[in-house]
Amino acid sequence: MKVIKPATEILLLETRTPQMAAFSTDKAKPTHCTLADKIEELVLKVGYSNAQALSVIIQILTVGKVRVDFRDYNQRLQLRFSKDIMNRSEAMEIFDSHLAHLRTTDLSADSFTQRIIFQPPSGTA
Repeated sequence: MKVIKPATEILLLETRTPQMAAFSTDKAKPTHCTLADKIEELVLKVGYSNAQALSVIIQILTVGKVRVDFRDYNQRLQLRFSKDIMNRSEAMEIFDSHLAHLRTTDLSADSFTQRIIFQPPSGTA
């Protein structure tokens, strides 16, 4: 039976290329991140739905690479180690278990305090 790694242990290479530089000959340098970082970025920061994020993660884990186009940049993601390629059901299990972990993690300790003030438009009172 194959042991499935958690998302925090699967390494990715990420290359971001600005849209304006798409035709440039300069190569962007890849950076390293974990699959967990990428799931959190897609769901929490970018605002992808779970279905959209899942399709990106499934592609990475079953094929080994994916390209995601945003308005301002392109993002190429690739597994750091090809031995981390797996079947679809294993990939879905990793994604689901990481999302469950995110739901149970208390994010309030990491959050910042925000102050919001509502004022009536000037000239009315």
